[in-house]
Amino acid sequence: MARPRDRFPFVETEGLRRVAVVCHRNADIDAYLSAYALSALIRQLSPRAEVDIVTPGKATLPARRLARIFPHRVADESASGANYELFVAVDVGHTELLGTWLGKMKGGGAVTVLVDHHPIRRTALYDRTIVDTKATSAAEVVYSIYGILGIPIKRRVAQALLVAILFDSQHLAIAGPSALKAVVGLIEDGASLDKARIMLRGEPDYGEVIARLKGAQRLEIIRIGPWVMARSRVGSFHAPVARGLLNLGADIAIATGPTEGETRSSLRSSARFFDATKIHLGTKVAGVVGKEGGGYGGGHSTAASLTSNLTAEEVEERCTSEISRLVKAPAVHVR
Repeated sequence: MARPRDRFPFVETEGLRRVAVVCHRNADIDAYLSAYALSALIRQLSPRAEVDIVTPGKATLPARRLARIFPHRVADESASGANYELFVAVDVGHTELLGTWLGKMKGGGAVTVLVDHHPIRRTALYDRTIVDTKATSAAEVVYSIYGILGIPIKRRVAQALLVAILFDSQHLAIAGPSALKAVVGLIEDGASLDKARIMLRGEPDYGEVIARLKGAQRLEIIRIGPWVMARSRVGSFHAPVARGLLNLGADIAIATGPTEGETRSSLRSSARFFDATKIHLGTKVAGVVGKEGGGYGGGHSTAASLTSNLTAEEVEERCTSEISRLVKAPAVHVR
């Protein structure tokens, strides 16, 4: 039976044949597993539809490891956008993070839908949007779609969503009420909290371990008012390095470095810093600095990233200067 067009996926599902669920570039765990759950939902609504997951620029190593546990057909980067009748972008945040698939989605003539939890500034690409900025993960938004449609969640899908929520909420450290309700609901649907924790733990990747250690070795300490910032420069694994610096005790962490002809930076802050300052790293720092440098940026209140045409040193200084301005205190290097 066809779904009403005012409900996800906003097209008649009876004759639906080809669908692409598109993640952001370098898809993380939340993006891939949310796409996995959306794919399962679409197949339940339209059993004859073929659904591909798209991970522009491939996925992160942790996401690829979990993709082996939750396998799904992933479209090749060279695939034509014209083959699809429906695009569902998930956890994208900024259209530039769609990579080469931005052009394919624009030119394909298909219906485009966004499922996200990031603050969205450009929505012209999408015909419909389902965005909840209060959610700590895209997986929470996907869980709510299942609930709105009254579609039961299969145990394997419930497990995938639970892993995604734990990942993006820092093992529930920054989880809001909707995340906690979703976790309880997913456990009732058959997911295991212990299994989710084990899946996220995984075996350490050698390259990531080396990057984390180099990040600690090269770190600079900067004091901004009562807050301690740690920043470091590495060539890869920027997000794990920034998380590692935060785990060392910093209130704010920035890991920056040149990658594939551009400068990339990951920013992290403690929940204590955000609660006290209300400085949203995605909109007030990464988004601003990324745009100034001819790139783009965005993310969450306590976890963000940006891409820039500026040098790594320039990006570091601009991020530090922006945070200093927002805190209204000078940035002082600690020797």
